[in-house]
Amino acid sequence: MKNSISIVRRLAVYGFFGAIFIVVTDANAAAGSNRYVPLQEQAQGQSLTGANLLNDSLFSNPASSAFTNVYTVDATFTGPKNFSASILDTRTSPISGALGYSRQPTLFENQLVQSAQGAMSTKVLPYLAFGLGGHILWAPDALGRPGRHTDLDFGALLNFEAIQIGMTVRSVMGGDTSLGDPRQTSIGARINYQQTMFFSATVQSEHNSMKPEQYGFGAEYISPYRFSLKGGYRIRPTENRSYWSAGFGILSPKIALHYAVVFPRINDEAVQHMVGATVLF
Repeated sequence: MKNSISIVRRLAVYGFFGAIFIVVTDANAAAGSNRYVPLQEQAQGQSLTGANLLNDSLFSNPASSAFTNVYTVDATFTGPKNFSASILDTRTSPISGALGYSRQPTLFENQLVQSAQGAMSTKVLPYLAFGLGGHILWAPDALGRPGRHTDLDFGALLNFEAIQIGMTVRSVMGGDTSLGDPRQTSIGARINYQQTMFFSATVQSEHNSMKPEQYGFGAEYISPYRFSLKGGYRIRPTENRSYWSAGFGILSPKIALHYAVVFPRINDEAVQHMVGATVLF
């Protein structure tokens, strides 16, 4: 009986997110210029390409949830026009799956950037996983004209006890720079000490070039007393921009609450606050 209820519950949640995906796919109104960056990445300097992740894997590295065994629903809120929701299932079968939706404001009034995401991942070796995802992005171009771009995302993750190494190629088919969806290649690693202290770093290139355009560094402490502390630093040398970030989490077996803040070092950008929750079934 419990198994039947569990299956029905999973189908209901999948149906809900599937409906969102279909509705968003048919929408015509969209705007924006930047790909969505999830809360855990924001808190740790966008340095988690080589890390085991839950729902954030959908927006970061499609392979990074393959070494987990969970069924989770996640939501992150930055403002009325800036939030994301996703569902992840790595428990039902050897091939895990995820669906998600995000939206962000733009410089153009009454326009938003929206994206619908889907991804699958699997372990091909006990220590190696691959992931393949796809996304649809609705965004305005530089003149504010609405556009849409569909592309694929690829990820790989090597998972060892003390270190993880990952690679992600987003917008494999070339991207669309006019809509702020360029091809991005990221390579990163994360090391840990006794699964308590974690240090991560990622190098990212864009626009079909292997020249690094962003460096991200992060750290996290996970306490045995069910809380975590995070921090990060991100630099974009070609734009002469850099960002400090911090965050914390309250952890329990069934729900995790998260907070992140990003401090730009240039005054023309606002401080960004994010709150999120992950429910584990």
